Amino acid sequence: MPPCQIRLKPNYLDFSEAGAVDLEDFDPGIALTEDGGSLHLTIALEKDWSGLGTRALVTTESLGMAKIPQLPFLNPDRSPVRIDRDYAGAPRDAERPFPGPFEISGSGAQVMRVYPAGEGESR
Repeated sequence: MPPCQIRLKPNYLDFSEAGAVDLEDFDPGIALTEDGGSLHLTIALEKDWSGLGTRALVTTESLGMAKIPQLPFLNPDRSPVRIDRDYAGAPRDAERPFPGPFEISGSGAQVMRVYPAGEGESR
């Protein structure tokens, strides 16, 4: 099952996937701020988006073969890929992962530390 692309305003992409959800009238108010050596992403998201389109966890199977070498995507230990944690390390919803790199619990402005990455920090 291919992932569902959700396009927001402004949309700088010049392509669309089959089954994409077009939300170009929604302004996510994206901002990147620095605070004491950390970078934080602020973006407005809606929890309801988890019910739009069809999505599943990203896995070796869903990624298919790499274009040039025609080999599967694998972890360094050669085990199959299964992205079941988001960028901050929080567990992904296995049945309906939220679109994008972050799993969210509510709607509205989200502030997430993106550099240095990790430790599940968001505010």
